[in-house]
Amino acid sequence: MTTPMIVLIEAVLYKKFLERKLRFALLPICLGVILTASTDFRLNLTGTIFAISSVVVTSFYQIWSGALQKGLDADALQLQTYNAPLSALFIMPLLPVFDNYMVKDPNAIWSFPFNPLNSSLIFLTGLIAFLVNVSIFLVIGKSSALTYNILGHGKTCVIILSDFILFGRPLDVKGISGVALALGGVFWYTHLKLEKARLEKEAKVQESELSDLDSEKFDMGKPESNDEVRRPR
Repeated sequence: MTTPMIVLIEAVLYKKFLERKLRFALLPICLGVILTASTDFRLNLTGTIFAISSVVVTSFYQIWSGALQKGLDADALQLQTYNAPLSALFIMPLLPVFDNYMVKDPNAIWSFPFNPLNSSLIFLTGLIAFLVNVSIFLVIGKSSALTYNILGHGKTCVIILSDFILFGRPLDVKGISGVALALGGVFWYTHLKLEKARLEKEAKVQESELSDLDSEKFDMGKPESNDEVRRPR
């Protein structure tokens, strides 16, 4: 539930409040996600702690990514170049914990067969991860962390629908209702954002036209230059 967490963090810590109409549009999205996901998980204490931690960390990461990108006036590739070395530094201390680096152990990472096929798949995985990160920064930089989450919910709904249609997932009322609610909220939110952008663009055009009109009136009211003023005889 990263979406409501982002709204809460921005309101409490950054005093950035979401418009009422947009808040209403988030309700069917969150409800739809809950209905859709409620059939795919089971609650336990350890999983709940990890899930809450993930939601909080992800929310701050997306908010700070947008703030950093706008503050530095950087594009998505520049932010990825800045972010990648820092991410590697944070991950390096955890490598010995999750990977086996014992030289004489047959199950160690050194025993992995780095043949052309496996090496190509590793490279492809890294390339896809790079493109995913760049796309995240691109969407957040052009819009916001909240809009990126709404886009993610729309993508999830499309994946679930393809599961029903292409892979024979059993139809159930809860899942279909959740997808319908979430997609309805996504379309509603998108409509409100596009309408807001249109009104802001029209306001800027009107402001520019009024500014040009005032400038023309000012020029018409100017006295003639010294070269054009007749000298007295």
